Amino acid sequence: MLNFLRTIFVYIIGIFIFHLPVLAQTQNSYPSPNKVIVLGSVHSGNKSYTVKKLYQILKEIKPDIILLEFDSTTIAQCAIPYVFGQRTAEFLGIWKNPIEYRASRNYQRKNKEVCLVPFDVHIPNRTTYVKYQYQMESSHYAAMNQLYNENKFSSADSAIYEPYAKLNNAFLQKMDSNLLVINRSSLMDTVQQIVQLEATNIKTLTNKYNELQPYSNWFNANIDYWEQRNKKMCQNLARELNANSGKTIVILTGLMHKYYITNFLKQKELERLCTLVSLNDIIH
Repeated sequence: MLNFLRTIFVYIIGIFIFHLPVLAQTQNSYPSPNKVIVLGSVHSGNKSYTVKKLYQILKEIKPDIILLEFDSTTIAQCAIPYVFGQRTAEFLGIWKNPIEYRASRNYQRKNKEVCLVPFDVHIPNRTTYVKYQYQMESSHYAAMNQLYNENKFSSADSAIYEPYAKLNNAFLQKMDSNLLVINRSSLMDTVQQIVQLEATNIKTLTNKYNELQPYSNWFNANIDYWEQRNKKMCQNLARELNANSGKTIVILTGLMHKYYITNFLKQKELERLCTLVSLNDIIH
């Protein structure tokens, strides 16, 4: 009987020892969460936010991967394709590439192992699109302000417009701030409120008044496209997080996208893929 029990014991121990490497391998096969820093950016920069200052912040973060708000026509195989004379054209102001584009390219020149990855949807004639959007947004906002200042809104509509205008003005005043200020969570809350009001109250006002009809079709389509674009960007980000493990990843995106991306990355199902880190926790 003792021999039989001894045999069974040895057999069980043998099975355990045989499977131990497999168990360890399975344990180690789970990905380590990537450390992710989402940086909201002003694409055109300002006096407090320059290529040099963003470059310095990237040096402090030391990312393995930089995800940029461009598509695969701009970035391919972990790099921005070389264009002869580009830096000279930028210096002379002939070629106005975004701050994130230039700072990331400069950082990679000194850190060859860093991978640059696009995560935006493809936008044909992106420069023309951005310019058109800016013109329409500015003139639409000016037209609403004029109606409000001339008391052409009803009392109820004025009460609807006032909190939006207050939030929008507060946001615009921060556009000349440095990267730490424009990435505060309080400003992201402001942006989210602005976007929510635009999709509801401001959409209603735009469709209601004759003076705002030149902007109606554009505004309605833009709201729908903005949501679709944000969703696709987040899908692309999730794909990159799935493809990496234990990396330090910087996501450089426009300020208006940051709250949406941050909310997406905070979802419980993404905990195994990423740990969000605030810029304030890195830069002192």
